[in-house]
Amino acid sequence: MSHNLTWLNTIEKEIEEQGGGDLYYLIETMYKEHKMNLLQFIYDASRGIGCIVHEGLEYVLDQDLDDPKEFDEVSFLVGDYESSTLSPQHFVELMQIISNSYIEAHPKEKDSIEFYMNKLRERYSK
Repeated sequence: MSHNLTWLNTIEKEIEEQGGGDLYYLIETMYKEHKMNLLQFIYDASRGIGCIVHEGLEYVLDQDLDDPKEFDEVSFLVGDYESSTLSPQHFVELMQIISNSYIEAHPKEKDSIEFYMNKLRERYSK
């Protein structure tokens, strides 16, 4: 996995201004620690599965809960506590911004990224 995060760094301010600072930090750390790439991240998210980057840095989606029917917000845990939350719809909007930036830098992966972004959008548009 590439350490070149220019595609992510160019949207840092936009993501943070829209309340997605923890999402940005999670994805940035995920890359720096070689945990997974964006396609894997979106694939998991499209199935309702969050991500544990390491102890004290994770986010939770519906399939991570004991009762997925209780899911009403995406929760980010930074340190030992819930740091922030996003509505599922806002999470999808931020992921679209991140995906667009990624596709611009990696056009060969456009079809795969867009396929799973559509699955993610479908999952949380209900």
